[in-house]
This record gives sequence, structure tokens and C-alpha cells, in this order.
Amino acid sequence: MYADTAAILAAVAGLGLDGQYAVTWTGPTATVSIKRSEIASGYACPAVYPTGSPQVFDAADAAYTVDRYLGRVAGSPVNRNDVEENYPLVCEARRTWDPAASGSPTAPPLAENPGILPAITSFDPDSVFVTAQNGIYTQVNADIIDASGNYQNRTFVLTIGGEGYCIGNIA
Repeated sequence: MYADTAAILAAVAGLGLDGQYAVTWTGPTATVSIKRSEIASGYACPAVYPTGSPQVFDAADAAYTVDRYLGRVAGSPVNRNDVEENYPLVCEARRTWDPAASGSPTAPPLAENPGILPAITSFDPDSVFVTAQNGIYTQVNADIIDASGNYQNRTFVLTIGGEGYCIGNIA
């Protein structure tokens, strides 16, 4: 979402529109939206999407969510202020989790048990990729190295939450 630097710079060169929760800059080809609270924090993670289209979360956003989560767990977050309390990546513990479409939703397993993923020392950012999407849930795989030095491929199941993608389970 940040690949077209020129389009982002063109958008933020103009005046922003202060909305209910965010400030939005609209350029000729890109729109940039940042929550007001993030601007004040000194660490903002803006949403960037094509001008004239609604903000849509895609596979790249899902992979980036897992990348950020693994960076935090491995001790190398994308920014020292990128912590769960400020920028949630784990789905809320609400009984809406039903990736198998069983009709009996539960709370997301990761919200109920934050220790699902063992302590890791690193991960391969190039291995983080979306392997399945069904419209509501997205599956992302990533290669990690645990504290014992063992290499593992883990599966993350995500859905859209209040802040964009959130992780509900890790297998």
C-alpha cells in the first residue's frame, strides 16, 4: 500500500480533511487516511488506497499484519511504539469467531490464549504470504524459528476487525 511514494506525497501535499476519527488527504491517484490519535502519537500507520474507491483491505494488508505481529514477538517491531496496546493486531475476545462456518461462534483462540505461538527468535519475512481467502477469513503462512532453533511453518487465520485485519488463531 506504500509502494507508490509519489502518489502518497502528492496526496499529503494538499490540505487534509478532518473527519470524525481520521484526517484524510485526497490526491489525484491516492487517498491517505490517518487516525487522529496516531498523528498525535508520533507513530502513524496510514491507510493508502486509490482515490475514488472505498478503503479495502487486501492480501498485502493481511500479510503485513502477520509480519508486524511476528516482528513484535521476535523483538524487532517495525517501530518501538508498535505495541498491541496502541495498535491491536489480535482480534477482540468477542464470540464472533467461526472460520469453519459451524454456526457456533466462539472467541478467537489467540485472544483467549495469547501464548499459542511459542517464543520465537526470528522469522523469514519473505515467507509471509496469503494462502487462502474466503471473503471473511484470510489464511497467512509464515516460517519462524523458535527459541530452540527449530524451523516451523505456522498458519495464521485473520479477519477484519475494528482496526483492519486482526489475527484470531495460529496453528
